[in-house]
Amino acid sequence: MTTQDLINLFSGNQYYVLGYFGVIFILSALVTLTVNRENIGNLKYLMSFLVYAVAIPGVLSVLLVLYKLLMLRESLLDVSIIAYFVPIIAMVVTLLLLNRKIKLEKLPGFQRLSGLVVIITIAFIIIFILQRTYFGVLILGSFVQVILVFGVLMIVLRMAAKKLMK
Repeated sequence: MTTQDLINLFSGNQYYVLGYFGVIFILSALVTLTVNRENIGNLKYLMSFLVYAVAIPGVLSVLLVLYKLLMLRESLLDVSIIAYFVPIIAMVVTLLLLNRKIKLEKLPGFQRLSGLVVIITIAFIIIFILQRTYFGVLILGSFVQVILVFGVLMIVLRMAAKKLMK
């Protein structure tokens, strides 16, 4: 299965994708309406789950959009709205909704998620710079090779971040 097959799977099953993000949005709205100072200890783990459930597909979708736009130089008018833009919109709306009631930094595991997003962003910028300067043959290859280089860069950046934090 290729990455394009996975994108086609999401595009072909639009109702499941919309249902997934719809359930997350409804749960986020219900949690936002019911959370208060007395029950925040019980609901912060549910809120953390909702943040992860919407942020991981959203970040991956942002990477796909940036890859299509910046590296492949393809038009975004030809891509599936469900596979490319719905996760981003759902992520932004859900994070804004949850952030109205509680600061996201107070949720368990949010620092790890935000650190992961920063590392992914730095690795993507490095890959983009390498690709723009035609620095290496691997970057000019397929999407799988870019993902492999991206993974190696993430591991190196993570090790560097751990050493900086010590």
